[in-house]
Amino acid sequence: MKNCRKWQFLFLCVKIQPMVDLVFKNYTPLKAPGRVFFKKILETSARELKLKDKVEVSISLVGEKRIQELNEKYRNKNKSTNVLSFPMQEKLEIGNWKLEIDKDIGDIFVCLSIAKKEAKREDIDIKEKLMQLAVHGFLHLSGYDHERSEKDAKKMLELERSILDKIKV
Repeated sequence: MKNCRKWQFLFLCVKIQPMVDLVFKNYTPLKAPGRVFFKKILETSARELKLKDKVEVSISLVGEKRIQELNEKYRNKNKSTNVLSFPMQEKLEIGNWKLEIDKDIGDIFVCLSIAKKEAKREDIDIKEKLMQLAVHGFLHLSGYDHERSEKDAKKMLELERSILDKIKV
């Protein structure tokens, strides 16, 4: 139970795990791992990031045309990519009170055909590639960004590797 939040009382130790509500959909005709596979990845990621509260995430497996449309619309890049993440934070204002509701942290879109091509080129299993892309996307939803600076890129890559080392699916 090393490196986990725990409650100890009278020699009882209970491991507390963050909960992840996952909405998962494969919009492609290609075969891929399902919801349980991705939920384990996200729960490990949330635990390693020491998230305390339950979070909601969606993962959509999409084709190259759809990922290109999203990339162009939201990032002004007219090309396909392997993964896109869209963080979501709802803000609620009641009178002078401003509350941030961050239960739904956002959406991850993975281009399955590109992931398969990359896995083949990297000589790794498609599941390994999908794990890497899901963790990468989840880190973006959690506020990490490798495009800000070399220092941030290094920090994100180290965290990504650390999380991947702990995933058991």
